[in-house]
Formats: sequence, C-alpha cells, structure tokens
Amino acid sequence: MQIQKYIYVIFCLVVFKNHSQNKKFIFGNNDVPQSLLLNPGEEVSYKKHIGIPFVSGLYFNIGSNNLTVKDIVSDDGVDINDKIRNLIFKLKSTDYITVNEQVDVINIGYKLKNDKDYLNFGFYQEFDFVAYYPKDLAVLFYQGNTDINGNIELNSNTNFNQISFKGQAFGVFHAGISRKINKRLNVGARVKLYSGSFNVQSVNNKGSFSTVLGENNMYQHQLNNVSFLAQSSGILKDDEVSFSAKSLMSNLFVGGNFGLGVDVGFSYRLNERTSLSASALDIGFISYSKDVSSYSIKGNYAFEGIGLLFPEQDQPISYWEDLILDFDEQLVREEKHKTYISFPSAKINAGLLYGFGKQIRMLSNSISCNTNKGFSVSKYQNEIGAQFYSILRPQFPQMAATVFYNRRLGTFLKTKISYTIDNYLFSNVGFGFSTQINKLNFYAAVDNILGYEDLFNSKKTSFSLGANLIFD
Repeated sequence: MQIQKYIYVIFCLVVFKNHSQNKKFIFGNNDVPQSLLLNPGEEVSYKKHIGIPFVSGLYFNIGSNNLTVKDIVSDDGVDINDKIRNLIFKLKSTDYITVNEQVDVINIGYKLKNDKDYLNFGFYQEFDFVAYYPKDLAVLFYQGNTDINGNIELNSNTNFNQISFKGQAFGVFHAGISRKINKRLNVGARVKLYSGSFNVQSVNNKGSFSTVLGENNMYQHQLNNVSFLAQSSGILKDDEVSFSAKSLMSNLFVGGNFGLGVDVGFSYRLNERTSLSASALDIGFISYSKDVSSYSIKGNYAFEGIGLLFPEQDQPISYWEDLILDFDEQLVREEKHKTYISFPSAKINAGLLYGFGKQIRMLSNSISCNTNKGFSVSKYQNEIGAQFYSILRPQFPQMAATVFYNRRLGTFLKTKISYTIDNYLFSNVGFGFSTQINKLNFYAAVDNILGYEDLFNSKKTSFSLGANLIFD
C-alpha cells in the first residue's frame, strides 16, 4: 500500500469535508437542554425535554490559526505561484487547521419522581479533523535539499515529527444522569458508546532527513531514526479508496468499530448570585477493526548515489533493483491490517457566573413544593462571567478564554455576547440567544462576528443552533 493514498485521503478530508468544539454559548446555559452534553452535572429546572430530531443541535466549526482563503485567491496582482511559495515559507510547523461538525439526532430527558435525578439520553454524530503544517517536508518537496540560491544545505534536518494529523467520524449513543446533592451542589456523569465510521491518523512520528559530506561521493543523504506510522479504518479496502456517503452513514450506527467513553461534571453555587461549573468530556477510546490498514517505516538509511560500472554488454547491472533491495534491508517497511486504538479528543470546560440586577421569576413544575401550582425559580436579569476551554490535540492542547455578558428580556428571551481569546485570533466576538415560547425552546449562536464581513479573510467560522420541546 502506497503512502500517497494517505495523502490523497487527507486532501479529500480537508477540501471536501470542509477547531476545537468550544460551544461557549451552550456551556453553563441551563435554559438549553444541550448544555447537559457539555456538562452532565448541569442544574436542571424543567421536568422533561424532547429534542426535535436532527435539528435539536447543529454545530459547525472550521478554523486555521495562520491561514485564510484570501492568502491564496485574493486579486492583488501577485502570481498565485508566488503566493503559494510565500505561504510555504511563512507558515510554521505549529500552524494547523481544524474542522468539527456535530448533529444531535435524538436527545431526550426527564426528571425522576425523587425530584433529584434528571436522566437524559440520545444519539449524536460527530466529525473531527486536525492537521499540522509539516513545514520541513513542504520545503523539501518545494526546493529539495538546497537553499534559496540552489546550494546544498549540509546538516540541515527535515523533521518527520512535524507530520501529524487525525480525522474521524463517529456516532455516539449516550446516557447520563444529573443529580442534585443539595441546594448548592449538582453532579453528573454520562456513559458513551462510540461507533466509529472512519478514521485516518498519523501521530507521534520521529526521525529526520539530512545531507552531509560523503566518503565515496561528494554528498551522503541520510534517513535518521525514522519511525513513521499511518493508520486508517473505513477508507481503504484491498488497497483501494472505498470511502462513500453510504458507508459513512451505515457505519455511524453499527460500524463494527466500537469504543467506550465517559463525561463527568458538576455545578456549585458559591452563594445566591455566584456559581461555578466544570466538566471533562470524551475520556475514552475507539477500537477500529473494520477495513483497517496500517503502513509503517522504521530504521536508518544512508545513500551516496550510484557508482556506475561498465561491464560486458551481455551482463547488465540492475542498479534500480539493487537500490530497492538495499533500501529494504536497512529500512523496515510494513503494511498490516490489524485492529488499533484511537482516542477522541478529550475536552475540559470551566465557568464562573455572577448574576445581578432584577430577579425574574420563571415558573417550573419540576421542583418539589407543597402546592400543585408549581414553584417559581429566580434568575437574574443580568449575568457576567468567564469561561475556560481546552481540547487535547496530538501536538499540544488548544485553549480558549472567554468573558461574556448575558441579558434576559422577560421570561422568553436570553441573549449573550462574548469575547474570546484563543489560538486563532484575539478579536473573537460572538453572539447568541435562546428563547422559550410555550413549550418550544430555540437557540442560535455565531462566533467571530467580525469575520463575517469578509469570510475569505476569516481564520475561523463557527455557528450552532437547535430546537427542543421543554415541559415544565
């Protein structure tokens, strides 16, 4: 199996399937049932909810921390070949692109008679992709092992550890419980059964390529301590690309690639106005066993060129075959079709909320009382707070810090404006709202509002929306 097939697959994922899933509007917003997916220990004030299938939670996010479409396609008089060359040298090995989308297919929850436990369960689909820019390799492909003047660069390493990417699509069957311990503390947990649709990944690679002065020739080219591994599932079959929309959908439910995961979280009221909440999500694994393929290279190799000989005409020398044989003797290349483990990107959320201003009394039948008319839950008209988010990625965690302001307009509308600093940009202003009209709950939010003025020049685009039925 050729490594070029993996490159083709990655290209398709980036171009045609198109961050970290920082759903800052939903986390801590217990007006929206999907907040339980971000914190299973969120406090719940309603009796039950039913998500409208396929539209209860839609989320999409694409981002690049140092690249925009405008860098390539802008009409500024610069030749596109020069633009590509400039980008090859401008981008750093720590630059990356991420894509994430999620569809909440089924989401149902209800409060038990003990009035302390809220059960919730359902199924959602998710696609997640991250790829880092392999700068050394890109420069090597572009201009070889020479400098800008065409001179051989001696002892300059091309590091293979910069090759790092991971993409996967999976379905998640989940069931969780949120329990009210006392008037201050709420805790919760969620169990997840993953069904992997496809996966492609290559992480933790090692080794380098360099050119030094040779002994039998002018230069010697070396592969040093190479350890490379690329793995895929649900994409290649019999060494041919077999990825299709049909296989994607069927594998989301019963794909044969199963795994387990857990979410945990809590919310705690420090006082009447202030609350603290935190969660850890997707602590688990997926075992890929269907249509799996792994390609690895390990070892060292030194090459000083081919010394040409001139034997008799009836004794030709097979230079190419000898070179391949020598390569295979020094470098171990293997292709396997064995089960392997992949880990969903674990996430951490934390938030602090402070309410002030007028109190709004919101009717709820879900809290025990001595009358049959329900209990009035108080929520403040104004709220300010801060949130922290982190997602574990192959090379380093991606983090974001947010400050926000919430404003309630009566009992039916809640708005939120946020400012976020993350790996993408330092001017990320977001806006969202949720509304409750009778039993219908609807929410929508967008991130990086300033970037919508010129999408081609935006490093990040993100939105979420959903609709649920909430019964008090």
